[in-house]
Amino acid sequence: MSTQELSISIYQRLKKAKVVIIVVSILVSAALIIYAKQTPVTYTSKASVFPLTSSNDNSANSSTLSVLLGSETSKSFSEDASINIIELALSRTTREEVAAIRDSSMGNKTIAELLLNDINNHRVWFERKVKTPQNEFALITWAADVLKDNLTATVNKNNMLILTYTGRSPQLVHIISYGFINKISLFYIQLKQEKAKRDFEFATSKVDSLKRIMNAKDHQLIAIDKTTLFTNTSKLQFRVPTENLIADKEMIREQYATAVANQQNAAYKLQKATPVIKVLDKPEPPYDIENHSAILFGLIGLFAGALLASLFFASRILLKFLKDELHKAIFGTNVSKTISAKSNTASML
Repeated sequence: MSTQELSISIYQRLKKAKVVIIVVSILVSAALIIYAKQTPVTYTSKASVFPLTSSNDNSANSSTLSVLLGSETSKSFSEDASINIIELALSRTTREEVAAIRDSSMGNKTIAELLLNDINNHRVWFERKVKTPQNEFALITWAADVLKDNLTATVNKNNMLILTYTGRSPQLVHIISYGFINKISLFYIQLKQEKAKRDFEFATSKVDSLKRIMNAKDHQLIAIDKTTLFTNTSKLQFRVPTENLIADKEMIREQYATAVANQQNAAYKLQKATPVIKVLDKPEPPYDIENHSAILFGLIGLFAGALLASLFFASRILLKFLKDELHKAIFGTNVSKTISAKSNTASML
């Protein structure tokens, strides 16, 4: 069979089955249109975040966000332990804290409850309804997994953190986006406060310890003074102990002054803990909307349905043609003709 004969055979076959092909195309197109209309519209927010740290915290030659990302091992974020901000945003702890946030504008419900209702209210026709978990902990755990699938955290070429969140409700997208930003900022504030609090407690204990030592030195000097009332205190044996105690007290006094300065510095850091990140591009509307076009899906369905139906009806002719071509490639043209002639003779007998 030549290619011309193949084309004629396929055309005649499809011509006979044109009604079925048209019906299949319409059915596939209708199915895709229904799918496009049932698929929920998604909204994607985008926020650009950069750090707010003073020049005293990091050197001028150091990229502050690189410190935030943990890429500079020699520097630590705001003189505290460095933490990768992307891992912080995507961590389970942050996601669960966001899921547990209660929003007063939506009935004081947690984000986990709002997320559950939102998915059930905007689910696709073939999606199963999400059952309410048995307890609040299980609900928050479930919501944290959902947030993980819809949240992305990246760093652009300008070393700025980009947070994006995709959801089915613009109101909930707005709440969740700000929830993540607030929790990230709060983490760094608490980190600074905890560090300053520990420094303050250590400095306070050091001050109290040095104060007790100075008091002990005073008592020793008083005791020496009482025991040398009728002696010659100008003698070396009586003067050296007093001079040593006075020298020790002066050294301890200097340490005491340093400890008090450290205590005041720690108290100042504890009081000045402020937000260390700032939102440049806020996650506000208009959001990036993704909506499946029913017209586009319908056209794709018409084409795909016609193609599949045509392949189904022309498959037998195509298989026969491929079989003949395979025989020609293996046994040659003459052998193929001989086999074909024998098969025709056998069929006539």
